[in-house]
Amino acid sequence: MDKDTNFPATMASHSDFSPTLFNLSDFEKKEVEVRFSAEQTSHDGGLLLLREVERQAGLIDHLANCLEDKRHQGYVRHTVESMFKQRIFQIAAGYEDTNDCNSMKNDGVLKVCSGGQGALSSQPTMCRFENSVRTRELYEMAKALVDTFMASYAEPPEVIILDCDDTDALTYGQQELTLFNTYYGGHCYMPLHIYEGLSGKLVTSILKPGRRSKSVHVFSLLKRIIGYLMNHWPDTLIILRGDAHFCSKEFMDWSETIDTVDFITGLTGNQTLNKM
Repeated sequence: MDKDTNFPATMASHSDFSPTLFNLSDFEKKEVEVRFSAEQTSHDGGLLLLREVERQAGLIDHLANCLEDKRHQGYVRHTVESMFKQRIFQIAAGYEDTNDCNSMKNDGVLKVCSGGQGALSSQPTMCRFENSVRTRELYEMAKALVDTFMASYAEPPEVIILDCDDTDALTYGQQELTLFNTYYGGHCYMPLHIYEGLSGKLVTSILKPGRRSKSVHVFSLLKRIIGYLMNHWPDTLIILRGDAHFCSKEFMDWSETIDTVDFITGLTGNQTLNKM
């Protein structure tokens, strides 16, 4: 950089901080230098675009507000918000294991996305953070996802379709409530995912043990979610869509009493239906 150029210090080029190892022959009147700067690069530049989306949605801050920080603040180096962002952005970049926190804690792009200046959280810190979340806080986080979904509409829609399905989240080690699932051939959780069928938007996700829930349990979850939506959108037609796992006598009887709730589900075979 020309020393007479009036650039502020913050606009200094990256090469100013890396010593030149040696020079090579010029290329078309352009100086060619060899520098070692690999340790200061990142392969996850796409996270910066995701960060802009998150800044507009504000979802992570909404989720962080659901948690009560009971740590002694005099010893706190990483806020709940920064750990949330670090963990979520790491997973988005494909670093799903908390062990990856040790190798990623000095990644420049991840620091920018997490809002941190120094080293980010290590694996033990992140592990303690994840295990500190209580059941009630998980419930509030699920509600926060629904709030974000509703906030994405300028006005209540005429109709929404709740596409429901649970899927396997394979695990290893000794995570609490991870169970062996014969169908998936391994230990897993079975989180329930609900998307809006017309727009594809996420409504909410609920972490569950690694087994299929009983229909009565599924009904109790759906009743809460649909009831919460109805309180905010009383005139919106809400249609449940899912396989036979989401069909139960309790849900059908309940939906028949509400004009704005309907369902399209599979139905498990039985002797009466087989005869018909």
